[in-house]
Amino acid sequence: MNKKHLIDNENTKNKVNEDLAQIILAGIEQTAVSIMITDVDGNLQYVNPAFEKATGYSLEEIRGKNPRILKSGWIPAEVFKDMWKTITSGKTWYGELINKRKDGSIYYEEARISPIMDKDGNITNYLGIKQDISKRKYLEEKLKQTSIRDPLTNVYNRGYVFERLYQHIELYKRKKNNFSLAIIDIDYFKQINDTYGHQVGDFILKEFAEILTCRIRAYDTLGRYGGEEFVILYHNADKETALKVLERTMKNLNDYSFKYGDQEINISFSCGIAHAMELDDDKISVESIVELADQRLYKAKEMGRNNIVIA
Repeated sequence: MNKKHLIDNENTKNKVNEDLAQIILAGIEQTAVSIMITDVDGNLQYVNPAFEKATGYSLEEIRGKNPRILKSGWIPAEVFKDMWKTITSGKTWYGELINKRKDGSIYYEEARISPIMDKDGNITNYLGIKQDISKRKYLEEKLKQTSIRDPLTNVYNRGYVFERLYQHIELYKRKKNNFSLAIIDIDYFKQINDTYGHQVGDFILKEFAEILTCRIRAYDTLGRYGGEEFVILYHNADKETALKVLERTMKNLNDYSFKYGDQEINISFSCGIAHAMELDDDKISVESIVELADQRLYKAKEMGRNNIVIA
């Protein structure tokens, strides 16, 4: 092969490589996933348009900066330590991140971060491929909420409350974390349905659930037990504390009328409260504490209703 042929072959090879590089670059520029490349110290050298769109930062703004500029503070530091340990050892890290855009809004992303190595096996850069999964996370959370919420009142359903109650019992057995359980029943609710109709009955249930929601702490759990019955799990509270809260609710309710169209409806409730410490460690269970609260609820009804019983 003469010199001209060698030069022609080399030029052809270079042209193929240039064309291939242009195709790869166009693919990176046009892909819907975010791509970022950093130097060996983790400082950004390149981001593609999808990254700019997802974060609100342009390449010019972010070049030379560390990706920690995106940190939301919602991810434990241990996650980033594990990420750095993995990629500096020559392996690929996979995970989900909660990051913050330039405008301060939060988004979720699925991330794959890999080391880029030279022919000698030395790390020269890091490549991050990320995909915004905020919509998926929203739908997952919505589906989860649907599965644990009562569709009428939007408070937790019976299954979820019992799951939380089981967790409280296990913590109580191990660490003596205190809690109380209240079961609440709207008095004469059948008469409301029979007199005004089920539509009004549903309205009363939703309004009553809202009243209870406004009178519990953020870490307590309110759920619909079934029908016109509700249950409240009071975290780190004895039955006397729960009693005081419910007595105030009862007093306010006695002075309040529900308005539905031209109708004004007054209601009251009966309640039984049980405390974890009333049961022996070997006997306490979801069934036993519910039964104790239920017995006291029926005692409150036998006393003429509009009562709270704790013993």
